[in-house]
Formats: sequence, C-alpha cells, structure tokens
Amino acid sequence: MTMRVLVALLTIAVFLAGYAARVLTEPSQAVPPVPAAITTELAPSAGGTVNKSSTPALDRAKLVAEITKLRPQIVAYTAQVTEIEDEFEVEFVKLLNPVQREKRIADKKRYAERDAKKIADRTPLSDRDIQMAQERPLTSIYWQVTVTPRLEQLTKDYTLNAAQQTSVRSLLALRRTKYFALLDATPHPSIRLSRLAPLIERVAAPGK
Repeated sequence: MTMRVLVALLTIAVFLAGYAARVLTEPSQAVPPVPAAITTELAPSAGGTVNKSSTPALDRAKLVAEITKLRPQIVAYTAQVTEIEDEFEVEFVKLLNPVQREKRIADKKRYAERDAKKIADRTPLSDRDIQMAQERPLTSIYWQVTVTPRLEQLTKDYTLNAAQQTSVRSLLALRRTKYFALLDATPHPSIRLSRLAPLIERVAAPGK
C-alpha cells in the first residue's frame, strides 16, 4: 500500500470518527412549533368549512332575451361561416386522392352525426355548459384563421404530400382572409352566442 493511499484512508477514518462522536454526544434539536398566528389563519371556519366567495347565479332569462334579440345577426353569421367552410371543403376534396377522399368523407359524416346528436339532446344545460358554449366560438376562431397549425393537422390526418400541402396552404390563406372580413363585420355578441342559439330551449330550462 502506498503512502498516499494510506494517508487518504486515515483522513477518511478520522472524519468518520469525529462525525460519529458528534452525533452521539449532541442532543437532537427539537423542531420549533408552528406559530399560533399561522395555525389560526389556516384553521377551518366555525361551520367546519373554509369560506368561499359565492358565484353569482346565471341570469338565464336575460341570456335567452339577448339570443332572441340578436338571432337575425347570429343566423347571418352562422350562414356565412358555413359558406366559407363549404367553399374550402369543395376545393380541398379536389386535391385529395381516392383513398384520402374516402377518409375525408367518412370523417365529415362522423362530425355531422356528432353535431346532430348534440342538437337533438334536450337535457338542460348547466351553468358551466353555457359558459363553455359561449367560449367555444372564440377559441374556434384560432382554427379558422390560422394557416400553419391547420395545415399540419390536415397533413397528419390525410398524409398530404408536398404538392398537396402547397395547394392546401393557399386555400387556408384564402379562407383566413374571408374569416377576417366576416369577423370585422360581425358584432362580438353575435359571435359569442352563435353556439348557444340552436340550444336556446336547453338554456331556458333550469340547469342542475
């Protein structure tokens, strides 16, 4: 054993011996108690529950009246959205090969059946359902006016080749221009209530 190794081992042994002696001789340090002010602040209220701010109830009658008043504008906006989407769909399908086209037709049929099922449902909407239905048109605008994210999704769904991607990008850019013009010409409430208008009977009914 070399002198350098021996010195290293002795150093480690002395360190361990000193550490062990300290552990055995020093008393364990008690954990300080939690300050009373903190425990009082975090303690439950007298009823056993934490007080929560109350959420104002949704005024369904007012919402129904607003939808009824704006229905002509809502119908016009929805019709124009449908027109823009139909125009895009016609041109998009022309770019697909037979296998892609068959898949697209099946997907569109599934989407239509899903939407028809939602409209046929007569279950009263909860306050949360109504809130989400008002938010959905605004979040849907993202997919209506963006080009690259939508192109990436269509490319993934239908395995578009490079030439198809170039053509679809042009179609999406044209669609975006049309949507911008429509959004500029449409009052915000008509857009916000466009998903709720077909469900007005479920809005009027008391939610659970």
